[in-house]
Amino acid sequence: MAEKKKLSKVFDYFKDEDQFASGLSFCSGCPLELLLRFVSRVLGKEIVIVGTPSCSAAVLYGQNIGAWHKLAYYGCIMTGVASTATGISRYYRKTGKDATVVCFTGDGCAADIGFQPLSGAAERDEHFIYICYDNEGYMNTGIQRSSTTPFGAATTTTPVGTNRRGNDTRGKNLPYIMAMHKGAYTATATLSHLDDLAKKLIKAKEKKDEGFSFLHIYCPCPTGWGFDTDLSIDVCRMAVRTNYYPLWEAERGRFRMTHRVTKPKALADLLSRIKKFSHLNEEEVGLLETEAEERYQLIEDMAEKWPL
Repeated sequence: MAEKKKLSKVFDYFKDEDQFASGLSFCSGCPLELLLRFVSRVLGKEIVIVGTPSCSAAVLYGQNIGAWHKLAYYGCIMTGVASTATGISRYYRKTGKDATVVCFTGDGCAADIGFQPLSGAAERDEHFIYICYDNEGYMNTGIQRSSTTPFGAATTTTPVGTNRRGNDTRGKNLPYIMAMHKGAYTATATLSHLDDLAKKLIKAKEKKDEGFSFLHIYCPCPTGWGFDTDLSIDVCRMAVRTNYYPLWEAERGRFRMTHRVTKPKALADLLSRIKKFSHLNEEEVGLLETEAEERYQLIEDMAEKWPL
């Protein structure tokens, strides 16, 4: 048997040419454009994307009578994404066609409005990939808080003023919740670590015959978070280096860290880059640090107790 080629560069993961037009309507500096292009190039053009009204919808839907990509796309309402993907993937499996169905939504759909059908699909172990790009709020409709908005973050519905100081609740740990469904594959990823992301996309595709895969992508929003448009990848990288956003994967409830930070940076190095946290005092930063430490330690403990 021929030895399997070892992939060494990010470009080596690309399966097909770019399926998107050279100019798209994303906000300046939005890493979502890189994510969409990267997903399609790694997974290949024979994918069916199921999406919903969101930041990505304007590009995935197309404009007027024209399209901005050459992929198969099915748009539906927020409560119908996982259910629609279930029907499409079951149809393809029944007809014997090898197609990869990929849900592509923001956190507002995955964690809030569409969570029930998402949870149901994971519990049934449906054969498709669900990708959530988490920008920690409803950015497309006015930068309102979602259930993944972290403590202290300023949004239009959790403003900083006389009576409140940003979001006063803890953000939902969506990737861990999905991992506890014990589906075929769950992973976290971000745009500063493309090699890690590529490996996880490939693994999710390989796992689709076994069952449900969920990828949670940390996807900062320069418009909603308040940072310069050239800092998107830097924010992603610093989120990993501070252990604010650990990179891990899980299969059937067994965990593994995919990138360890031996000397983590102080969380302030991340927060100082983002305007939505600029009002936090020392005590409030401490609460956010505790939250980040708890989430990181949770995955470390799971990886030690239930290793993959």
